[in-house]
Parts: sequence; structure tokens; C-alpha cells
Amino acid sequence: MIETLQFLRPVWLIALPAITLIWWLVRRREASRAEVGDIVAPHLRAALTVNRNARNGLRAVDGVCIAAISAALAAAGPTWSKQPSPWFTESAPLIIAIEVSDSMRSNDSQPTRLDRARFKVMDLVAARTGSRTALIAYAGSAHIVVPPSTDADVLQPFLESLDPAIMPAAGSQAGGVLPLARSLLGDRAAAGTLLFVNDGFDSSDIAPLANFALQPDMPSLAALVIGSDEGGVAFMPDGSPVMAATGGRLDTRIDPALLRRLAAEAKMSVVRSGIGDADIRQLLRTIQSNLRLADDPDAAWRDQGWWLLWPATLLALLWFRRGWTMRW
Repeated sequence: MIETLQFLRPVWLIALPAITLIWWLVRRREASRAEVGDIVAPHLRAALTVNRNARNGLRAVDGVCIAAISAALAAAGPTWSKQPSPWFTESAPLIIAIEVSDSMRSNDSQPTRLDRARFKVMDLVAARTGSRTALIAYAGSAHIVVPPSTDADVLQPFLESLDPAIMPAAGSQAGGVLPLARSLLGDRAAAGTLLFVNDGFDSSDIAPLANFALQPDMPSLAALVIGSDEGGVAFMPDGSPVMAATGGRLDTRIDPALLRRLAAEAKMSVVRSGIGDADIRQLLRTIQSNLRLADDPDAAWRDQGWWLLWPATLLALLWFRRGWTMRW
């Protein structure tokens, strides 16, 4: 939000130094009065001072200053987001990169993480009728499964056929997806979104994803993370548990701290999968928002100045207090 903050009517910002100067002059006058009052006998000065118990507290000029600054900022029209023009209806292109590794066999999301990922992907695609969507599968390497298509029915058989056993290399290398996604989107990359559907990332993924996000004309990054922080047990089709290369059962825990770090450094929208469609609706907003910011030349900036009118209005109510204006 800070990166996109701007003002629609910046000329109103000229009022800020003037308001500050007036506040300083009034406060300085109050200090001068106090100094002059030192030559008067203390008992007389106490009797003649209006509201003497609050001289060092909040003064009327302080409230006026804050209200005036809020009103000036509101008049300047702060904004950090765009609203789409009513005639802009094109749908956002989307690349879905689904992880097909052994950890996706975990049973903490029923029936497995991979099955839950399939369901979520189909729900997302069904909600994007007529939109271009491509599918990439990755584990130790990344591969294009379905090129960009507007036919949602094409994806389902390919999704159902995905299994860790058919992947050429074991592992979970999200960085291998990046060049494939960029090539699939072509010159429309800036308006598109690369969505990872997985059970988390490795620390080695942070650097390539962060570097990718910093490059110009790249798609925005998002992730739908399947599974619980505690993890579960990953089973092979024959019912035996998946074993780690170092021995023992495969660790399928998810590190939430790493997800937060990735979201900050790679500017990635990370959504945790849950029951219901709240996660899908959040992803849809993210995908469409990126299209509007990157691709709609007629999109108007949304004036957010009205938020600042509330503190100005509340402070103006103080003028209805008895004796408040006498504090000047």
C-alpha cells in the first residue's frame, strides 16, 4: 500500500505547513502568557486563570490542528488502489503450478493433500469461466501439463492423472516453475498471476522467488497452501508410509514463519486452504486485482480521503463542550 500511495489533489498539502505554523504560534502565545503570569501573585494568578488544571494538557488548538490536518489530507485525496472502469471485462490469465511431491501424499487434509489440491484447483477454474488458465506440475523439476486454455474441462483429466510416481525427479523446487510460467504468459505476463498450489516452500525457494518478483513485467505471485502446520503421515498407494532419505517417516510439517517471510520478501499473497470457499474467493480477488492494476488503462484511482473525515468530525464535536473555546 505504501508503494502505491499518492494524492489525487496534492495542492491541498500546501495547507499542512500553514496549519502547523498557526498551531506553533498559538502554543507560543500560551507560553508567553505563562511567563507574564509569573509577576502576578500566585493566589491571584490561580484565581484569574481559566481552566488552570488543564493548561499543560490537551488544548483547543491541539484538537483544531489535528482536525485541520485530517481535513487537509482528506481534501488532497489519498489513494493506493484503483477501481476498474465499467467496460473493462477481460479476465486475468492464470498459471497454476501444482506440487506433485511425496509430501503431498500426507493425510492431514483428507483424503490427501494432493487430492484436496485437485478439488481446490477445479473449484477455482470453475469460478473463472472463460478465463485463460495453464497448468504446470513440479517436484524436483517442473513441466508444462496444459498450456493456456479457456476450456475448464481440459484440466480435469490431467489433474486426476498427476501422481508423485510419474515425476522424473523427487523433491520440491518451486524455482523451476518460474521460467515456464514467464514463457507461457508471453507479453501478457504483467497482467497474469502465477499461483502455487502446494504444502509450503523450502528456504531455498525464497531467493529465486524474491528476485523474480523484483523484475519488471513479471506476473504476480500467489500461493494456496494445503495442509496443517503439524503435518500428517504420507502413505504410498500400498499403504506403507513414505520414508525420508535420511531414514524415518517423511516430515510433512509446514513452517508458518517461512511462509510469512516469503510473503514479505517475494510480495506473495499466501492463502491457507480451509473448509468452504473462502480461500477460493480470496484468490479470485487477488488474481483479478492484479489484472486491473497492470492492464486496465482506464482504471481510476479510488479516493480514500473520506476515511480521514471521521477523526476531523469527531474532534469538531469538542466545540460543543462548555468553555472549550475559552481555552484559546
